[in-house]
Amino acid sequence: MVAVELMGGLGNQMFQYAFGHRLATQWQVTLLIDDFLLASRWLATLRQYTARPYELGIFGIDQPNSSPVNLAKAVLPFFSDTYLLREKEGFDLDALAPGLPAPRVFCSGYWQSESYFKPVESMIRRQFKFRQTPSDHSQRTVSQIVSHPNAVFVHVRRGDYISNANASQYHGFCGEDYYRRAIAYLRERVADAHFFVFSDDLPWVKRQLGTVLNPSTYVDGNAGPDSWQDMYLMQHCRHAIIANSSFSWWGAWLNAGTNRIVIAPRHWFAVDKSAHPPIVPPNWIML
Repeated sequence: MVAVELMGGLGNQMFQYAFGHRLATQWQVTLLIDDFLLASRWLATLRQYTARPYELGIFGIDQPNSSPVNLAKAVLPFFSDTYLLREKEGFDLDALAPGLPAPRVFCSGYWQSESYFKPVESMIRRQFKFRQTPSDHSQRTVSQIVSHPNAVFVHVRRGDYISNANASQYHGFCGEDYYRRAIAYLRERVADAHFFVFSDDLPWVKRQLGTVLNPSTYVDGNAGPDSWQDMYLMQHCRHAIIANSSFSWWGAWLNAGTNRIVIAPRHWFAVDKSAHPPIVPPNWIML
């Protein structure tokens, strides 16, 4: 059995699930997803991260029945025959034995790299099909997107990257300069770009970047439990300018089209994470 710990928002949960799916497929064992940390609001407060709900249900992945007892049985390394797999600097997945290292393997980490699930990429693309029906507003927006052959989504994440001191110190905000350079880079290569702008702070985007985002459509209305619909819309855009956010990473990755430009920030973290596997796929542009 492979058990994977879920933490963070939709994008992070997708990375964690994808990695667990890869291991379970490789070793031909059952995959267990654990949402105990998501369900424990007091742990979110204690660890100073933004509390998130379970969000993989939009792909038809049923939420597990989480409890401290189940977590202990699957997780704690002092239980016999349990192998604790942690993501850390210098981690080398290929160094793992090709066979299951123990009857139970528990995976703790964010696993934010395509390399962690590349061997099962086609399976992950099939798994991550949105099963819920988008709103009428989102369906109208999709029609707008597909009417523009060079639709570009631009994701500007501020939110807890600004308001949460821990998130701000760890991730940092990409900043106006990054977006101006990314827009200029794309305009040089795509003459008829139309920008679809997604942000948790659209007034800031309009104020700081409105003059360079033209022509554009500002997408709003998808908040709270409807936030997944922004990712659904992003995947329909041919090109992308993403934030240092796993949410827009997946919004770009889920579009498997060719001859497209995806621009990502070179500095994903405010702190040095150079020893971790590259988050940005090799065919994307880093600025």
